[in-house]
Amino acid sequence: MPNGERLDRMRQAMEAERLDALILRWPENVLLLSGFWPMIGATVLVFPREGTPVCIIPHCYESEARLSLWDAKTVFYRFGVLNAPNPASCVRDILSDLARGRGWRRIGYEAFEAVAPSWNSAEVLVPTARTLELYRAAFDGSELIDASLLLHTQRRRKTSYEIGKIRTVSEISCLGLEAFERSVEVGISGVELAALVEREIMTRGTRYQGAARVRAYAQVAVGPDESAVGYRPNEISTPHRLERGEVALLELGVVADGYWADRTRVRIAGAPSEEQLRVFDTVRTAQEAAIASIRPGATGADVDEAARSVIRNAGYADAFPHITGHGVGFAYHEAAPLLAPGSTGGLEEGMVTSVEPGVYFTPCGGFRIEDDVLVTENGSEVLGPFRKEVA
Repeated sequence: MPNGERLDRMRQAMEAERLDALILRWPENVLLLSGFWPMIGATVLVFPREGTPVCIIPHCYESEARLSLWDAKTVFYRFGVLNAPNPASCVRDILSDLARGRGWRRIGYEAFEAVAPSWNSAEVLVPTARTLELYRAAFDGSELIDASLLLHTQRRRKTSYEIGKIRTVSEISCLGLEAFERSVEVGISGVELAALVEREIMTRGTRYQGAARVRAYAQVAVGPDESAVGYRPNEISTPHRLERGEVALLELGVVADGYWADRTRVRIAGAPSEEQLRVFDTVRTAQEAAIASIRPGATGADVDEAARSVIRNAGYADAFPHITGHGVGFAYHEAAPLLAPGSTGGLEEGMVTSVEPGVYFTPCGGFRIEDDVLVTENGSEVLGPFRKEVA
């Protein structure tokens, strides 16, 4: 079993919560407990506390499922072709058959507000209120329990198998960082930079360390006005062309077989000014201080303050408006751990967090450096390390 540690952990948690089974639709949770990253959001995983999991999958994805599923039975239903049955009715009937005679009294389901996409991120199928009604019909007589907190809690600490997968996607992300670094020059636009980064990751990252499905989400803000609002949850790549001395800020999400990396780098077209060098050095020092403070038992507030104090002492406190980091791995952004002021949650071995302090103001521009960091037994490890240079 490639990731038996994860399955054992989950079953122990289900025992503590008196859950007989989990019924899962969100792609990252299907991946978590089956090894299969759904192509679209139409796969359903039934994960019992006792017995073998069952993965209910559209028939057109049988070959992909066979390649990646762990110890799970499969039920395939016709989908997306002529004369296929109604998917909801079909899944309901399959679930009813699976539950018959099991005596399941308490069944957990997901009620997440933010989720990672399936492979077909252009059109993700997501559960709705009708999905819950389907579950009620399929599991008549069972109590349905919102298991979102249990799932989030279990996802905080990654297993050695999962860490290996996140390390791989972090290394793949370096292909994009390298393309960005060598491509920033006077005259290139944000959209061109984003396209170059994504192309490099797709073409060179696919099959890297066996990765079968790789996708990049590159956003590049260029110039002082665009990059100075780079603290927002996303950048907007535009046709604006870099002028000499202007900043290019890359926000990069990469997914490989369902596991995520989150990286940021910044470059100057031409020679940076003295102030830009000072800001960049401040951000780099802040990030390195935060990484050095990561260890089991440290709080999210401790790590945040390690970065924030460097920026504050340099005189840029008001220009650092966001948190220092967030969880990453099963999604681009995970809720835990949280590196932020007031965050009392202690770091634990096996957690993976971004570390991304930044400074943003005009006319200097926006500067952020972001890496994904594993909490180890005695400290931390940067996954997919990559140089930090501004020009």
